[in-house]
Amino acid sequence: MAKRKSLKYALVLSGGGARGAYEAGVLYYLRTQLPKEIARSSLFQLYCGTSVGAINTAFMASSANDPLYQGAQIRNLWRILRDEDIYRTDVRALSGFLVKSGFFMATNFFGLQDFLSKQRNSTRTPFPFKSVLDTSPFVNFLRRNVAWPQIHRNIERGIIEAVTVSVTHMMSGQLVLFMERHPSAKFREGGIEPIICSLSPKHVLASAAIPLIFPIIRINRQFYGDGSLRQTTPMSPAIHLGANRILVVSTQYTQRVVSIPGTQPWQSDAEPTLGDVLGTMLDAIFIDKLDYDLEQMRRINYLIDDVEKEYGSNFLSLINTARRKQRKTNANVHALNKIIPFVIYPSQDIGALASEYFMRRLSRRESLTPMQKFFAKTLEGTPDRPNELMSFLLFDQDYLEALLQLGFEDARLEHERLIRFFSDQPLDEDESATAV
Repeated sequence: MAKRKSLKYALVLSGGGARGAYEAGVLYYLRTQLPKEIARSSLFQLYCGTSVGAINTAFMASSANDPLYQGAQIRNLWRILRDEDIYRTDVRALSGFLVKSGFFMATNFFGLQDFLSKQRNSTRTPFPFKSVLDTSPFVNFLRRNVAWPQIHRNIERGIIEAVTVSVTHMMSGQLVLFMERHPSAKFREGGIEPIICSLSPKHVLASAAIPLIFPIIRINRQFYGDGSLRQTTPMSPAIHLGANRILVVSTQYTQRVVSIPGTQPWQSDAEPTLGDVLGTMLDAIFIDKLDYDLEQMRRINYLIDDVEKEYGSNFLSLINTARRKQRKTNANVHALNKIIPFVIYPSQDIGALASEYFMRRLSRRESLTPMQKFFAKTLEGTPDRPNELMSFLLFDQDYLEALLQLGFEDARLEHERLIRFFSDQPLDEDESATAV
């Protein structure tokens, strides 16, 4: 399907650990169920990912040259994924975690750090705490399943214009944007300055490195962690690259009803477990900061519509020409454009879904590895409460398959509107309305 030159489509994928399977289900639907002229086209010129979204982004960018393969394989990638592909789960991993944690507690809380540092003639911590889980298997998984050289070739051939991966600089807390782009792709001045590079597994690992749980990643002598910590405007990279049509796949269920405390079974006087606390923390980290972006887009789109109705369809072009003429040296004056976003949200509470499959897995403990049994007992949440922690960290075959199917079905519900979106037709009676 040929697109008008003035249109630039971007795919924006957010964070959420194992919830990335939901994104894969949506993407599988796009490539297999939409009309062939859409499904077999390039679809997107820009790919922007954060956290687990960066993993899916890397695969999508590497397979953009083969739409049929891309659709089938993004689903297969999550179907074959297991806990042991992400982190070590054997007895050695469990004993290593316990020993390192013990030494860390001893050196930092019982006064042994200064003594050991003097003995070693070094100021570095002898037993630094890097992470709860050892994710060394994940490096090999990424290298096996993402054709990294093909990302570079797809960009060089102009099949895609740019790929961005968002990370957090762990010393400053600032958002950092790693970007690989075609020479013709322009990044709008103002705001964050991207780091131009050839993307590799380490950039994706850094974006998905949930602090404390997964080890932070060192790149060029700097340490980086999960991009969702600072990705306050998830659509920003796509906008700065000139996208005017943005498809966002969210992993956050937004239809949760907020009730008066004490009216839900899990809202009791029971003290929250460690699993509850960690789950709430992760949920806060990964909550998509989409509302502000979408509201700003709505306002600008409505303003453009009103002005063009009042003063003519060429008024926006005249305004942008005047703005360029008035631009002063070193001043960031950007063109005013209408940007149409399309957001797909989960239709079910993924935390509740994770609870269901987590309890099933606990019921067959013989299938759990030593590391999994330890954390199942330590991090088990309050019964009947949505298990947000497990929704991020549970890489169970049945759970991932359920998320794939949920994403597929949610995309099916938007079938007609997706066709209109990719065909540059009004989504609703008012094109500026956001698809939710």
